[in-house]
Amino acid sequence: MLVALVVIALAALVPTVNSYVAQRQQLSELQSQVSQQEAQVEDLRAQVARWEDPTYVAARARERLLFAMPGETQYRLTDTSGQDVPLTEAQQAEEAAKEGEWFSTLWESVEGSSRLTPEDIPDEPGSTDGDVPEQDPAETTDQDADQ
Repeated sequence: MLVALVVIALAALVPTVNSYVAQRQQLSELQSQVSQQEAQVEDLRAQVARWEDPTYVAARARERLLFAMPGETQYRLTDTSGQDVPLTEAQQAEEAAKEGEWFSTLWESVEGSSRLTPEDIPDEPGSTDGDVPEQDPAETTDQDADQ
C-alpha cells in the first residue's frame, strides 16, 4: 500500500518538477538574452552620443568623404598601379572583401585580358627583332664585294 502511494505521488510530482526545471532554464536563457540586448542598447547610445559631437562628425567626414577644412591642402596617395591607397584598416578590410567576390574577380579578368602590352604579343616568325646578332658594317661590305 505504501509503495502504491509513493508511485502515485511520483506520478503527480514528476511532470510538475519537469516543467519547473524547463521553465527555469528558459528563464535563465531569456535573462542572458536581455543582458546582451541591454549591452547593445548601451553601445548604440554611446554611438549616438559620439555622433552628437561636432568634432567627431567632422573627423568622420574628413576620413570617409575626404572633406577638408578651408585653407587645407589634401594629398591623395596612389600606388604604382594608380589605385588609391586605402586610408584606414577598415578600407583595407573592405578592399579585401571586394577581392573575394567572384564576379568582380571574373570581370577584372575579362578586362585584363582585353589589355595587351607589347610584352604580351609574341614575336612574329622571321622578324629580326634581336633574333639575329648585328653584323659589323665592314664585314657586310666584304661579303657584298665577294659576291
